[in-house]
Amino acid sequence: MVGLWNLTQVDASFAKAATNTPRLFNVGTLADYGAVSAEYPIDRASVIQMRYRMAYNLIFEIVRGNIQFPENSDAYAANGTFHARINQIINLYRDAKQSSYGVRDELRASIQTVKALLPIAKEKMSAYVNAKTTYSVTKVLQSRVAKQRPSNACNLTLLTMHLIKCIVTNPREDSFTRFVLQDLNFQPSSQRFGIFFIPTLHRQTLAVYQMEQDDDPVIQHVTSTRGKRKQCQKDPSEDPRRTEEYPLGTHPSWHEITDILDTNPTLIINTPSNLQFSQSANGQIHHIVIQLLCKWAHNYTCTINPIFLTEPENYPQPETWQDILNFWTINQIQDTFHAPAFLPHKSHWKGLPKGSKQLSFGERFRSFFPPLETEFSASPVWHILKAIGYLKDYHTFLSTKPEHDILSLQDGLQAAFDLLECLPDKVAGINTQPWKHDPYKEGPSFIVNAKAYKMSGVGPPKKNTNTPCPRAIATHTRIEALLLADNLNLNFNDAIKHIKGNNQQAQNQAKHSAKHRNKRKPPQKIQKSQGGSANQTQEIQLEHLEEDGIQEEEEGEEEGGEESSNHYYLPKVFGDN
Repeated sequence: MVGLWNLTQVDASFAKAATNTPRLFNVGTLADYGAVSAEYPIDRASVIQMRYRMAYNLIFEIVRGNIQFPENSDAYAANGTFHARINQIINLYRDAKQSSYGVRDELRASIQTVKALLPIAKEKMSAYVNAKTTYSVTKVLQSRVAKQRPSNACNLTLLTMHLIKCIVTNPREDSFTRFVLQDLNFQPSSQRFGIFFIPTLHRQTLAVYQMEQDDDPVIQHVTSTRGKRKQCQKDPSEDPRRTEEYPLGTHPSWHEITDILDTNPTLIINTPSNLQFSQSANGQIHHIVIQLLCKWAHNYTCTINPIFLTEPENYPQPETWQDILNFWTINQIQDTFHAPAFLPHKSHWKGLPKGSKQLSFGERFRSFFPPLETEFSASPVWHILKAIGYLKDYHTFLSTKPEHDILSLQDGLQAAFDLLECLPDKVAGINTQPWKHDPYKEGPSFIVNAKAYKMSGVGPPKKNTNTPCPRAIATHTRIEALLLADNLNLNFNDAIKHIKGNNQQAQNQAKHSAKHRNKRKPPQKIQKSQGGSANQTQEIQLEHLEEDGIQEEEEGEEEGGEESSNHYYLPKVFGDN
């Protein structure tokens, strides 16, 4: 925690001391808290022997230039970097009330005044603080947001990071953070009440319904690590040995993961049985979740072109949660679809390649179960699903049930999706095609859940140890030496020495003559004179044009004495004398 001065009380104290109008230093979101400084008028300063007074907090001097805030991507994942940076801030604030990092009232006075104040300074300061002139700001935790992943987790991360930065400094707002603050009426609220509240924050789900849900741009902005320096530290548990538990070692490279999913995906996938998602306290909600997932699996498969099915009209008919888990496995997909392509899932693990991460499977459920207010595009697929498919049942539930049941249903769907092994490789937006065609496998593409990989993390790219192939063509020197030896009846080695000697001599000559060759040639000088010298000038110009093989007309102007005359250079007609 960090102590801040209550500016209302401090300003009254300054006014009672008859200082000049004080200068306020508001801190972040707290309009009535921060620091204040003022000077005494000259006439009063000469009487009380005090010139300047300032109430401030030493923590701002300590952290200036010595603090590193977590990146948005680190806060979103609540990883080790985030906790390390937050702990650094907490350590600076630790015991702030009892240490010199608390609030301080600084007076600049004469020696006589200081000596008079010292005996009563402790008593005066205790009474001053007990008058509720200070306020404490507690830290905000991001770990629950990263763990529960509410529908607007990215926007909530931006808000959290802004509040954390506001404790120490007045941070700059990017466009995404500015939109979040506008949605929450941030500026008027903090100015009026002196502190910022989030009344629409749901205590269980951490969703803020006053904010917009996360969309692709804000997700990419928060999760992207492009342009940010990350310290790549080797995992001490990395083991390159290939075992049954880790077929590619504990930390295979991203290229190895992509290659094995393309050639033999079942080798790296761990398919556990009897997985159960967290069951709601309301057993009926849990049953509705399974019913919706069964209908979704059947309806969604009906939207694929039947030429990609191994057996025509062989659409799945799951009835239980175990049937759903079994259908979305690699083995079952290979039995159901022709030439499916399996793609890696850029999520969950440490050491992923640079660039934005992909949404987890739990976060992808909104692509298949869009909100009630979603406006569908002209594509008839989603309109049909909404009219007579699984989306009709889902939207009916959203429009008729209370908010608590809706949140429980969505939490159940998210937890169930997080346990699936595969999903169609569909773009996150709802108004996109339900299926993607892989141009190499010539079949539908699926993305494989990263949590199912048999590994402990993603390793660095492996060095290319392939032996380079020999060139099909001989070197130019060898070709020239062979031909020269045949023509002059020389030994091959003598021909090689002769060619290398000539090459070395040419290089030395080129090195010494480089300045001369690169020297800029000045333009040709033309003598200017009066009267009849114009004819001589014309002849020089015509000879110059003839040497270059150029036939053109030029116009020039000759100045001579006090008058000037124009001369037109006619083109040279070859064959004329």
